[in-house]
Amino acid sequence: MIRILLAAGALSGAWVIASAVAADDKAKAALLDGQLPDDPARPLVQGKCLLCHSAEYVTSQRLTEGQWQKTVDKMRKFGSPATDEEAKAMTAYFARYWPPDLPPPRVVRAPPPPGSVPGK
Repeated sequence: MIRILLAAGALSGAWVIASAVAADDKAKAALLDGQLPDDPARPLVQGKCLLCHSAEYVTSQRLTEGQWQKTVDKMRKFGSPATDEEAKAMTAYFARYWPPDLPPPRVVRAPPPPGSVPGK
């Protein structure tokens, strides 16, 4: 009976770990696709950064927290309407989700326009 309980516990533990890994993989795939994760700073990024930049452009960067800080500061000098507190929150958001060790974004290839490739 103890062996059965141990086996059941091991299986449920493996399922929990596999579920967590799958969720992590799904979250990482979303980041690589240029999606903005749900986070308290997300509306700031949408309202302050996406005025001039696309989400794909912003999320294609892979920077350290210091580099993100310099980038946010530079954008504020260019006219981004962000307060000091908003800039801190956005820097932390970018550094948390798009660090240097995140793989590069996925390249999405658009299909050629109709008629541009000769038929076979």
